[in-house]
Amino acid sequence: MEKGKVEHLRRSFRIVLLLILSMMAAVISAPPASALDGTCSESGNYEVCFTYGAGIEDRLIAAKIKAKIDATTAAAKAGETGDYIRVALYNWEDDGGGTALANSLAAAAEAGVSVRIVLGPSSQNIANIFTAAGIDWTACGNSCMDTAHGAMHNKFFVIKKGDTKLVLQSSSNLGAWQAQHAQNLLISRDDALLFSAYVNYWRRLYAGSWTYGGVTWSTDADRTVDGSNDLSKAYFFPQPDSNRVADVLGNVSACEDGNDRIWMESSLVEDETYAREIITQLNRLQNLGCDVKIIVQEQSGKDIIQKYGVDDIQIGCDGWSHNKLLLIDAKYASEWRKAVFVGSYNLTDNSAHRANDVMLRVIDGWVTNRYIDQFQTLWTNPHACDQGT
Repeated sequence: MEKGKVEHLRRSFRIVLLLILSMMAAVISAPPASALDGTCSESGNYEVCFTYGAGIEDRLIAAKIKAKIDATTAAAKAGETGDYIRVALYNWEDDGGGTALANSLAAAAEAGVSVRIVLGPSSQNIANIFTAAGIDWTACGNSCMDTAHGAMHNKFFVIKKGDTKLVLQSSSNLGAWQAQHAQNLLISRDDALLFSAYVNYWRRLYAGSWTYGGVTWSTDADRTVDGSNDLSKAYFFPQPDSNRVADVLGNVSACEDGNDRIWMESSLVEDETYAREIITQLNRLQNLGCDVKIIVQEQSGKDIIQKYGVDDIQIGCDGWSHNKLLLIDAKYASEWRKAVFVGSYNLTDNSAHRANDVMLRVIDGWVTNRYIDQFQTLWTNPHACDQGT
């Protein structure tokens, strides 16, 4: 072989070797997905918090909620009166920040804050803390309004502190297992109508009836309430005659470059008419040219979505994600909008038609951009799919 050709091959080999070594170094130095830290940020009337799971316990969301409770307690000790806290939480355990948060509520009650709680199946120790502090609480073994079906699956806190009114809507229960999952928390401040809607829903949960104060929420429309800020809206479940997620997707009419995201996260998807109607809309939007992506927790959910036509490349699976999210960056309800729908709802018939859950809509660019960042983090740092049992 000619000397020049040999030298050329040697140089090429060295270049390839250096490229391989640099790629290996990048992989070695890059933080593993399990090392991703939770984050909180705030702008205007909103705060958001995200954790990223992978079996690494992160009490960030519990700590953020606790901080809001502690601030209310401090205000009461300083002489502020008329403050109150209302809670609806499906599962509350001792660990994962649960005991610390329960003790904060006990301290708030002892300082004169009105604290009332609706629980699903939870730790007896947590219940004992509430009882000892004189907190008025009740438990719903199933849906509060239908003791034979569904579940009281909510995960929200509402706090009135002086003139400040907070709605704290999370995807997370309280316990070590939940603290090891990817979760999100959206806090809305001083949205008077949204706050009132959550309080009135909570009252019905506590009463175990859709009737409160002589007013009955008898229809799905009654259980869908507009807020004051940024086209906010709360969908209170069950809504037995509606498929709200499919309806929302049906209101997306166009996508264009830069405004084409239809992104979803759901820990549970079941092969029922409810989910199939949603998947039909996702297929329509995919054919429309929208960037459709879905992250599910379980392999069975991925299989169902793929079975009904969504491209496999558009479906992610993360066994440590417990999020519930619909993110729209497209032409929605005749306008180019950025909207998020968060809450405790799953893509199941039970969640929509029998259980107590909330889906909260906010249309705010800053909020939606934070959820875009969160989704991209999960999408590019996936953990193994939950294979189920």
